[in-house]
Amino acid sequence: MNVSGATTAPSVQDAAIGWLVELSSGEADAGQRQAFARWLAADARHAAAWQILGQAVEHSVGTVQGAGGAAAVGQTLARAARHDKQRRQLLRGALCLAGTAFGGAWLLRGSPFLPDWSADLHTATATRGRFALADGSVLTLDARSSADTDVSHEHRRVTLRQGQLLARVAAASSPFLLRSKHGTVKALGRQLMLRREAHGTVALAVLGDVEVRPAGAGLARVLRQGQAAWFDEGRLSMLPGMAAGQATAWEQGMLVAVDQTLGDLVAALRPYRHGYIDITPQAAALRVSGNYSLDDSGATLLALAETLPVTLRQGPAGWWSGIDLKQS
Repeated sequence: MNVSGATTAPSVQDAAIGWLVELSSGEADAGQRQAFARWLAADARHAAAWQILGQAVEHSVGTVQGAGGAAAVGQTLARAARHDKQRRQLLRGALCLAGTAFGGAWLLRGSPFLPDWSADLHTATATRGRFALADGSVLTLDARSSADTDVSHEHRRVTLRQGQLLARVAAASSPFLLRSKHGTVKALGRQLMLRREAHGTVALAVLGDVEVRPAGAGLARVLRQGQAAWFDEGRLSMLPGMAAGQATAWEQGMLVAVDQTLGDLVAALRPYRHGYIDITPQAAALRVSGNYSLDDSGATLLALAETLPVTLRQGPAGWWSGIDLKQS
C-alpha cells in the first residue's frame, strides 16, 4: 500500500491526533504508552495514519516559511499538549497555520515529536547541533535538545530546556553558568555536560571541575573532573564515575554502554528515532554493554534483538518498535 497517498478515516485521524497530544503532554505513563502500542498494532489503518505523521515530519520543515511561522505552529502545539479541554482544537489550529491537512505536512518533531521553536537554540530528531557563542565558547546540543543563551563578555548564562548539551568554555573573567529548572552548574574548568531528565538534571565534569547548586538548596557541591551527579530542586546524589569518552560519545553519533540497563539505552536512542520505541519493564531491566550507533538507530535495534533475549516487533517502515523479553 502506498501510505503517503492513502486516505484515512476521520475517526482514525482523531485517534492519531489524540495519541499525539497524549504522548507530547509530558504526562503519559507506562500504561498509556502500552495502550498506544496496542492501538498502533491493532489495525493497519492505525499504523498507516501514524506513518503519515512520521513522513510529514521530514517534509514539514521545508513547508513552513520563515522562523516566525514555525514558532507560531510550535507554540500552538505546545499549548495543545498542556490544556486538556482544547487539545484537539488547538492542534488542528496549529496545522491550519502551517497550511496543511491530515495527509499533508505536519510539524511534529521534538520531544517526543514537537520542536522547541521558541528556544534560542534547538535541534530536531536525529540531528545534533554545534553553536558558537559570543564569548568564544561552543555548545554542542544532542538530538531533540534546546537551550536559551544570554552570553556576552560581561555575563555568560545558558539555560538547558530539554535534552543534553556539552559546553566547551572559553576563558573569561565572568563565570560561565549552565542552568536547568533544577539548579545551576558553574564551570570551574573547560568542559562540562548537562542532561535534563524527567525529574532531575545530570551534570558531568568533563575537563576540569564544576560547581553544582540545586535550586532549593543553599549549599553547593564541587564535582571533580570525571565526577557526575544527579540533582533536583532540593537534592543532589553522586553518580558512578564516567569516562569522558563514554559520556560524550553521543557527540560522534555513538552510544557506549557499560553495564547499563536496556531501558536507559532505549531512552538515549529515542531522540534519534523518528518513530516510537516501546519497551516492557521486564526487557528494560536487562543489563547491556557495548558500542552502539545512534545515527543508525535501526541497526542498533536489530543488534540488540540479535544479542539479547528480547523480541523486536516493528510496524510499517519502522514508525513503531516494541521490545519485550523472549518467551521461553
